[in-house]
Amino acid sequence: MWKANVPHWVWIGAPAWIGAVLLGLDGRTPDWVSLAIFIATVITIQSIAEFANSYTDREEDRLYGPTNTLVTGELNAGTARKALIFQNIMAAFLLIALLVVTLNYILIAVMAVGWFFGLAYSVLPLRLKETPYAPFDHAIAFALLPIAGWLIVEPSLMAKNGFIIAFASLLFLHSYGLGITLKFRKTLLALDSGLIDNKQNNKLHNLSTVGFGLKFKTAMYLEALTALGAFILVPIFWHLDVFDASFSIALLALPMPLTALAMILRMKDPIRNSSIYKIFMTLSWILIVVTLLGYGLASVIPWGLASLICVFCLVGFPLLVRIVHPWGAKSLNARY
Repeated sequence: MWKANVPHWVWIGAPAWIGAVLLGLDGRTPDWVSLAIFIATVITIQSIAEFANSYTDREEDRLYGPTNTLVTGELNAGTARKALIFQNIMAAFLLIALLVVTLNYILIAVMAVGWFFGLAYSVLPLRLKETPYAPFDHAIAFALLPIAGWLIVEPSLMAKNGFIIAFASLLFLHSYGLGITLKFRKTLLALDSGLIDNKQNNKLHNLSTVGFGLKFKTAMYLEALTALGAFILVPIFWHLDVFDASFSIALLALPMPLTALAMILRMKDPIRNSSIYKIFMTLSWILIVVTLLGYGLASVIPWGLASLICVFCLVGFPLLVRIVHPWGAKSLNARY
């Protein structure tokens, strides 16, 4: 059950809202009751989004996700369905409790929208993951995480010159690009397994991406435009005094080079470089949210300790992946 909730993505999404909470507090003491309910709620909603995807993809994951616990037999589909219903009921009660203790209607609306898009991504009748809107759903869900974290401690989204809106905009664009990256993976696996046939004289760029609908070439351009375009916002926000110099340098020095390298590898050889490309894109996204976490931590503790916590957060992600998706013969990228 724990694996079906895909804990590594819940884990690595946490820096987005934890960093926002720390920055929104600005040294103040939080209301611990409301904060505790918020933490339980946001983790539950993130888990629901991942669990719903595991449940609804249990048939196609025989190819795309063979380590899905509903594929391996570790979890029964009937049990999973009941658990997913229970988690949604629990999320509803938690949201009501959060509304009662905070009376923050904007926060509740933001979290409800995130909950909706988390389900709409994979659950019928919308199932946006099979449409060209899939990356948008992916991006809006991630971008709402720091906004929710901010609102639980700071009622104004325009505080600190609108810092959290600016960061959420950057995260939205990069997450959109990452959403397209995940569609490329499915396309290449489908091509390799024979589910789709390249009849264009091996012109891969003319293939339609699986679950996205755009041609490979068009999707590549859109991916590059959004993922790299996110970093164009950094100097703009620095010039407007929204981001300070240290935060801007961290964003440009850490995730941006990895994103640029990923784009180069994609253009050079989309098939042979698929595995390392996906790793670079995922790591660049992770570094964006961990940069926010480090920035928030450094506002309350020494930067050295903040850096160690960020390293711990980074190390935790592959360790959880190792448990949920065992590397080796069952690796999703074993072919590469």
